[in-house]
Amino acid sequence: MSSTIPTARPINVPPLSAETLSGPQTPATPTTSTAAEPQPTPPSSEHIIPGGLGSRRASLGATKHDGHSDAEPPRSRPSTPPRQSAPKVLSRTSSTNSTGGPGRLPDAHGGGEQIPMTPVTANLNGSSSSLASDAQRPSGGAPSLTEQRRSAATETGHSSALPREAHDEISQLTRGMPGSFDPLPREVPDPGPRAPGGLASLHAATVPSPRDVNPRIDIDSLAQKLPDDITGCVAYMLSAMRKSPDDIPALEQLATRQAAVLESRGIHTRDDLVAVFKQVQWRDQGTAMMHGMASASGFNLGSLPVNLKVADLTLASLMKALPQLPIALPALITGALMGFALSTLDVASGAAAGKTFQDAYFTRPPGEQLSAQLPEHLANANPATKTSLAADNSKAAGLSYGAARNGGVRVPLMVGLELAGKPETRAKVDALVDPLLGLPLGGGGMRVAKNDFDVSAGRAGFQHFLAREDLGACLDHLQKPGTEQILSAAARLGTHAANLKETFPEALSDVFASKVGWTSHAILSAGFGGLTAMVASLPATLQKDHGLSETAANITTQSLKFVVLQALYHVWGGALGAVGGPKAPDPAAVSHA
Repeated sequence: MSSTIPTARPINVPPLSAETLSGPQTPATPTTSTAAEPQPTPPSSEHIIPGGLGSRRASLGATKHDGHSDAEPPRSRPSTPPRQSAPKVLSRTSSTNSTGGPGRLPDAHGGGEQIPMTPVTANLNGSSSSLASDAQRPSGGAPSLTEQRRSAATETGHSSALPREAHDEISQLTRGMPGSFDPLPREVPDPGPRAPGGLASLHAATVPSPRDVNPRIDIDSLAQKLPDDITGCVAYMLSAMRKSPDDIPALEQLATRQAAVLESRGIHTRDDLVAVFKQVQWRDQGTAMMHGMASASGFNLGSLPVNLKVADLTLASLMKALPQLPIALPALITGALMGFALSTLDVASGAAAGKTFQDAYFTRPPGEQLSAQLPEHLANANPATKTSLAADNSKAAGLSYGAARNGGVRVPLMVGLELAGKPETRAKVDALVDPLLGLPLGGGGMRVAKNDFDVSAGRAGFQHFLAREDLGACLDHLQKPGTEQILSAAARLGTHAANLKETFPEALSDVFASKVGWTSHAILSAGFGGLTAMVASLPATLQKDHGLSETAANITTQSLKFVVLQALYHVWGGALGAVGGPKAPDPAAVSHA
């Protein structure tokens, strides 16, 4: 809209329509109005609306009344009878809730200009506002602006003359003026269509993906897709497991059976089901953290003495025994020995962790829980392969040990302490942060990431939870008091301690007689050997040959160390997945990495 403000001017009022004359009219209270003379300066909003807006609306209303502004043929609409009582008068404060403003508005039906209807309300003191002056006129005079708009709407059947969306008249009128601004549009997210009720989702032409029924963060968005009835909710979730139309009968029986189990536990609506999903999700996230920490306990707890004392003592002994060799060679040997030792502890801890947490997840049920409920090809659908395990392990290791622990914590600490001139403090702090954060962020984070990849691949998720044979027992556990659930989790820690003893023979076999074990030993020995040699020799080289200060040389060396570690994590995780993955589809084959 142009910034030029229209001023009051004479208007040509068209003759009264037959419809207006035929209906009963309530005489309006006569009012006296005077037109304001144009001012040399732009008028304020108090002067803009009565004269400029009223005259422009009247002229546009006359145009529409003559039938020359709408390009679209009229559509039939029931005739609206004239108002039987005096129009209700609006105060100025109601302008923010009005349905339109002056100026040119695009017609949704392809027509020209339109004038959205503007409601009016009474002032607090009972007097009429300037917006109401058009609605009040002496009996027998020209038709009011309100009547003109109503007449145009009822005669042409055009919806553009009827109330639609709210607009602020002041904002519309002053848009483009100095100091004004256009409000930013609000985008309302479209949740998409809601799934049909009953068992209809199982017969749909397309089925939801595993991620559609397992949102990562906003589970409430799932409620916007689910139907109202609990059977329809279960059917929609289980439809993500459908592979072909032949699977429909088995899934229909399962959906009906599991919906009855849910209702027997007081879960009758989609909101009830989403509340259960929320409990299941955060509990499985916590279980994944504990599972990952247990699997990585050998590596990270072993790193603590290695970082604080063992590595330094070993390096000092080798340098004393081999004084003629450059420091890089004793450091290489030290790093290789430490890498082999830590790899041994890491591989050995996997067997006990796998046994302890094999039945600890709600959304990752053991195979037998699904085999009794579903056909074999659905119970063991989407099995992992060497390629998928290699990719998932590589990404999970890089995200957890690399990005979260090193990039998020160790690198900032290193830079800050080195710039503060405290290299010895940096070394001590890093020696503690490495293993202590390696447990939750490294081991726990890696397991959380791997489980999430399984959900995306359809090997786990809410649909598997609903398909469990022991769904009722799971729901009973979720409804127990919080203290009982905490005690149950604590009891699993005791079970893990017992499993460490029971799985010791299996752990020895994994360490010394498995491809996964020797792959880990080779990668970590070579990687830590080369890394230790670089860290021990590079600072002196940078200072002597390149003229760097001690601080600059230390920061450069430590930065390169973390770059090498990032690459090492990806290689290590990917190699273990490729070696430990099944040769043929076999969901029972797992990697303890």
